[in-house]
This record gives sequence, structure tokens and C-alpha cells, in this order.
Amino acid sequence: MVRAPLPANALEKGKLVAGFPADVLAFPEKTAIVFTGVSSDGNKLQATGEGIVVLTQDQVAGYFQQALQGKGFISETAQSAMPGESAIRLVRGTDSVSLTFATTGTGSTRFHLLGSFTAGPAA
Repeated sequence: MVRAPLPANALEKGKLVAGFPADVLAFPEKTAIVFTGVSSDGNKLQATGEGIVVLTQDQVAGYFQQALQGKGFISETAQSAMPGESAIRLVRGTDSVSLTFATTGTGSTRFHLLGSFTAGPAA
């Protein structure tokens, strides 16, 4: 899923950071990116991001579930920490993606994701 060499630790506001695994964690079309970040240690990569998109929570959750299940991830039960939020977690071997969703005051959905991956050898 993710291959070595892994990117240097970095954070970007308003766009995808260099080294973000967008082939695995592609955002829904027309997402306004709040931030993205990557952090690596050895063969481990964590990717995080936040975005706002004019879709419902269910539509955004469905988008990520469909995209990730197509890559071999399976859904697990996830609990959200805040009232009014929903959450999903998907896993594939040692890789996982956790997402939370909240509706904004304008009816859009703000989502936050955290992906944890074990890198395979360089391609």
C-alpha cells in the first residue's frame, strides 16, 4: 500500500503535503483542505488530514468506505468522542484509517482522518 522510502515529517495548510499517500487517502472531489501532514519513523507512516466538503456525513463516510474497501480495507466499529459526530475505522493487515465527521453550521461536513501504515519495500 505504502512504499519506502517514506517522506520527511511535514505539515501543510490548505493543500496536500509532499509525501501524503493520496493514492490511498484521496479526498472527495471539491474538498477544501484545512491541513495535511505526514510523520514517519522507520517503516511506519502516519498521515493526517482535515477537510470540509459540501456533502452529508453519510456521503463522506460512504466515499471513504468505498474507496478503501476497494483497496482491501474492512470496516470496524468506531466510537466518536463528541455528540453530533460520527466515526469510522477501516483496517487492512497492520494498516488502519480512522475518520471522524461533523456537520458545520452551513451544512457541509468537516472530516478528520488519521492513517497509519507499514511501508513495504521500495518499488
